[in-house]
Amino acid sequence: MKKSIYFPGLNGLRFFAALFVFFHHVEQHKFLMGLNNWWGVPIIDNLGHQARIIFFVLSGFLITYLFLKEKEKTGKINWWKFQTRRALRLWPVYYLMVLVSFFVLPHLIDIPAFNDVLADNFWKEFTVYMVLFPNLARLLPPIMGAYQFWSVGVQEQFYWIWPLVVRFFSKRLIPFLIVFVAIKVVGELVLMNAIDAQVIGSELHLRLSQGLKMWQLLLFEQMAVGALGAYLVFHGKDRVLKLIYHPVTISLACVVFMILLFQHYHFVGYTVLQGCLALILILNISLNDRFPIQLENPFFNYLGNLSFGMYAYHTASIAIVISLLTSHTNLVESAPLIFNLSLYGGSFLVTMLISVLSYKYLEGYFLSLKKKFRMVKNTEKGIANSEETTKVLQPQTA
Repeated sequence: MKKSIYFPGLNGLRFFAALFVFFHHVEQHKFLMGLNNWWGVPIIDNLGHQARIIFFVLSGFLITYLFLKEKEKTGKINWWKFQTRRALRLWPVYYLMVLVSFFVLPHLIDIPAFNDVLADNFWKEFTVYMVLFPNLARLLPPIMGAYQFWSVGVQEQFYWIWPLVVRFFSKRLIPFLIVFVAIKVVGELVLMNAIDAQVIGSELHLRLSQGLKMWQLLLFEQMAVGALGAYLVFHGKDRVLKLIYHPVTISLACVVFMILLFQHYHFVGYTVLQGCLALILILNISLNDRFPIQLENPFFNYLGNLSFGMYAYHTASIAIVISLLTSHTNLVESAPLIFNLSLYGGSFLVTMLISVLSYKYLEGYFLSLKKKFRMVKNTEKGIANSEETTKVLQPQTA
């Protein structure tokens, strides 16, 4: 009988990451509307960023492990079947929300921070979203209901090239990853030095600054860190894994994580450090049975299945609720505590309701079609873990 593969606990981790992004964007919406907010407070800002890092590292880890397994089983990696599976997982929800965000929400909700700038950039922004390059829209004003998709665009662009990387470099993956990450880090340093050499306000200074922003947002290095973790697990590098599962490593990672969470930091190579911390968390949650945080249970598995829907629908839900609260009540000034409780609670309930309906009636149908394109058998705790969800049957422990 063929063994299935599945990494426990990661669905629950997905849910909490989506939840942290939700908190992050509630405060951002309050900031954009000129309401009292905590936007800019390090922990609020970093909470969303750290959650996004978990998604990136997790994607690189799971996808690379699955590719290595497929290469072992079939001797190759079927690029077209993988892209088909990705399209079935992503496109229905993604394009639904893009169309809603451009053609429906602006007519239902009047938030000047979004609506007043949409007309001047409508077709330019619509085009980059439709061709799956929403990360380029970060150079333009945010689109209500869709601006969070920039990270989905980065992941998709990574997925276009990564099957080919693993196929041709599976036996030399570690050297490739080192060079890959080094190019990303050195490229940032080169762009920063080039910007410093230009006159502030000049056309070249502006273009280089935009290029640097796009380069920094192209967080392939964090997915590459996840790929490193997949290589270690797939090839059973027990010495390294035992070091990752060691209590001293865990304690040190937690201390560094907390320092970064409460402070604003950025330096060349910072994103690699963040990725390494996320990888330590991911490997310990999934494979270290002595790790104190255990997220493997039916409840968290189900919530994790909703995580993509949560990510896709939450900004539109926040916009709807915040618009209702500010248009028809005076809670902002008369009862700020009630306003915030209503905003957070209402936005979360709307997000979860839409996510449940989407998972049952939209995503579930397309996810069921993916089975015919699957190359490696996996045990799924709910469909939405998609083709990335895998299980190691005998996890390593500290």
